[in-house]
Amino acid sequence: MAIEIFYFIGAMILLGVLVWAVLRARLKSPKARAIREEATREEYENPEQFEKDRDKLAAKAEQAEKDARR
Repeated sequence: MAIEIFYFIGAMILLGVLVWAVLRARLKSPKARAIREEATREEYENPEQFEKDRDKLAAKAEQAEKDARR
C-alpha cells in the first residue's frame, strides 16, 4: 500500500514538470525566437563573428522576453 503513494507522487511530479515545460515554451515571445534563430544561423555561417557578437545577441533576446512579459 505504501509503495503506491510513491508512484502517485512521482506521477504528480512528472505531470508538474511537463506542464511547466509546455507553458515555458509557449510564453517565449516571437521576437526573442527570431533573435535566437538569427544567432543560430550566424553561429553556423560565421563562427568567428558569432563569438564576438554572442553576448550582444543574448542580451537582445533576454530584453525581448522581458518586454513580452510586461
